[in-house]
Amino acid sequence: MSAQAKTTGQLINGLVHLRQKVAKMQTTATKRRSSADIPQTRVSSFPALADALIAQCSKLGVDDLMEVILASAADLVNADHGFFYVYDADADALELKRAFGCSGEHIGYRLEQGAGLAGKVLRTGKPMVVNDYQSWEGHHPDPRWSQIRAAIALPLSFDGQVIGALGLAHTEEGKTFGKEDMAALSRFSALASIVLLNETVCAQVQHELTERKQIWEELQRRNNHLNETFIATINALATTIEMKDPYTAAHQRWVTRLVCAIAGEMNLAQQQIEGLRMAGLIHDIGKMNVPAELLLKPRRLTEIEYEAIKIHPQSGYDIVKEIRFPWPIAQIVLQHHERMDGSGYPQGISGTEILPEARLLAVADVVESMSSHRPYRDAHGIDIALDEIARNSGILYDPEAVEACLGVFKDKGFKFE
Repeated sequence: MSAQAKTTGQLINGLVHLRQKVAKMQTTATKRRSSADIPQTRVSSFPALADALIAQCSKLGVDDLMEVILASAADLVNADHGFFYVYDADADALELKRAFGCSGEHIGYRLEQGAGLAGKVLRTGKPMVVNDYQSWEGHHPDPRWSQIRAAIALPLSFDGQVIGALGLAHTEEGKTFGKEDMAALSRFSALASIVLLNETVCAQVQHELTERKQIWEELQRRNNHLNETFIATINALATTIEMKDPYTAAHQRWVTRLVCAIAGEMNLAQQQIEGLRMAGLIHDIGKMNVPAELLLKPRRLTEIEYEAIKIHPQSGYDIVKEIRFPWPIAQIVLQHHERMDGSGYPQGISGTEILPEARLLAVADVVESMSSHRPYRDAHGIDIALDEIARNSGILYDPEAVEACLGVFKDKGFKFE
């Protein structure tokens, strides 16, 4: 389990446990109305205050929530001065985040551990009451705090994690903080710690999600730009072939259409189909290294001439292998003349040694080549081409690709037009 998930779970359990304790306290107080330790009115108001604070935590940001916590605590003990320090772990100090009364103008003021009432509370981790603040040896000498007569401060922490310190004060002569104030504020600070930490965690998660969304959007933008670059590169290569051999250029376009239709018939992923489209457009790029007189020869090729033609898959691979496509384009180009029984070229590999995309491209390549006109022969026609792949399904050609190709023509009405 992640630390984030663990913390969230602890917070939820803490809220539930605290609310149960509040309910139990209210029941106990009802039975002991004469108790002098904790007045009934204060215990009765605490569950409503707890519910209100929990409800507010889902509506407010961290800063506004601190304001609500401070105001609620002041109302609980009728204080006319209050401060809310948050612990800065990097500086190992407290920073005044929210205040009212004589501290209201000092937002941002920092206290070291052990300095002042809040600093001592932070260091000891225990609440502290000073009912004669001006005579207390640790009082702040600044005249701006000379109005304070009695003060109380409580640490805000949860499961050992220090959040800060909450403090309240009376400026009226003779007013002090008693046991009932300490008891009420101790319970309140426990609730406030959980609620505030919960809101802080939520704010951190929201910030991280926003950052991740921005990173994702930037990656998407860069990916789109990269895809545009790939497409431009492919089109440039295809255009280069067309300038040398118009037959090859047209062949590549028709093979691309057919292989994408076959892939769609096989329900391949769109990303895989896009890779096939890119490979189809340049699968014969290696013919750029074949003499034009061989490509355009009006008579049947000799065995030696045919061997020269057969270098084009390797040549194509060498041309594109350094381009970092998001698909195995170079390998598809290299393998598109391989056959299932190992009788193909240039490597003579067989079966699953051949990439699935190359096996699909091989079927589309054969069908288009046989059904179309070439300088050295007339077109055989689509029926003969389909018969060729059907008869050699599982022998020369991938059977699934053959089945899909036949379906594309016979059921979907595909045509080279």
